[in-house]
Amino acid sequence: MTEMTRSIGECHRMMMAKISRTRGANFEREVVSDIHLTLGVKTKRNLDQYQEAGLGDIMLGNYVIECKRRRKIATYEFIEQAEESCKAGQVPLVVMRADGKKALAVMRWSDMLKLLGNEIEPPLEPEPEASPSEAS
Repeated sequence: MTEMTRSIGECHRMMMAKISRTRGANFEREVVSDIHLTLGVKTKRNLDQYQEAGLGDIMLGNYVIECKRRRKIATYEFIEQAEESCKAGQVPLVVMRADGKKALAVMRWSDMLKLLGNEIEPPLEPEPEASPSEAS
């Protein structure tokens, strides 16, 4: 392999890594927006995650949310199978486990937002102050 070929390969990998990071950051913003619009709770992306290992992408109450965006994830096949089994009003849920790993539960994000809405209390809105004429 020539030096030029190796440089082109390295440039391509670096460019693909940047595209992947950008796509991931955009997905994190989308999740933050969904939480705010659906639950009325303001959250932020955890930007420290890029500097320090072991931090989640988004914190929501006791939930640590790790956002993953990939071109293809086999899990979609599992959730589609669960969806096909659902009758009206039922919610698909996939529980899966790889050998030697802990079990995971997978559900549609819209269904998870409904569950979170039952657990996360929206911030209390301050009561409007009475005008001087109302106070007398």
